[in-house]
Amino acid sequence: MAKTQVNLRLEESAAEMARQAAETRRVPVNEYVEQLIRSDNERLRDAFVAAAQEVLDGYGDLLDGIEANA
Repeated sequence: MAKTQVNLRLEESAAEMARQAAETRRVPVNEYVEQLIRSDNERLRDAFVAAAQEVLDGYGDLLDGIEANA
């Protein structure tokens, strides 16, 4: 996958935390930040899918009836 450069400005304390966390995980800071972004997006996607499933479970019959009458 192609890489795109993004510049970030962080407070020094946050930058130091990122460096230490990346070092602990033995990955470059870039990879650590990428993992954080992917994890955050996966969590949001999972929450959205769960909420959509709740709607379908609760209102699926109503939606089917509307679709059948359309």
